[in-house]
Amino acid sequence: MDEHEYIYQLRPLVIPGLFFLVLYPILLGCIFLFHKFPSMELNVLIGIYCLSVLGILSLWVIGKSKRVLIKEEQIIFSSLLGKHVLEPKDIRRVAFYFDGKGQEVAQIRTGDVFFYLSEFYFPFPELMSDLENFIREHNLRSNLQNYLGLNE
Repeated sequence: MDEHEYIYQLRPLVIPGLFFLVLYPILLGCIFLFHKFPSMELNVLIGIYCLSVLGILSLWVIGKSKRVLIKEEQIIFSSLLGKHVLEPKDIRRVAFYFDGKGQEVAQIRTGDVFFYLSEFYFPFPELMSDLENFIREHNLRSNLQNYLGLNE
């Protein structure tokens, strides 16, 4: 198996945040024109906006650094928050399922820690193929047979 790296897509996280950052001051300005805020209320609203900006920037920076690397003997999750190296002996179970929105999700369980792979990773179809190959090569416990409809 070749080494492949998959990056996290930021569009689903950042686009709604950017809409908020643009619309919030416009809405606040319109309300301010028709109704004068006391300074304390205005400071609270500006504080909420500043915290939102910091939160969205932190999501962007952390999301931009998220990567999954699948090697022959390891699955490596890395981001600014740290690096997690999973070897076949560490993985207890891999479960594939669809969430409430119909998106495909893979859950990798190692002891008490769960790692999730979703359609936010690009390119997702290749990631799922590599993960399925990794499961087969290392004979890991999973619901792959049921998930693919290959009941033997």
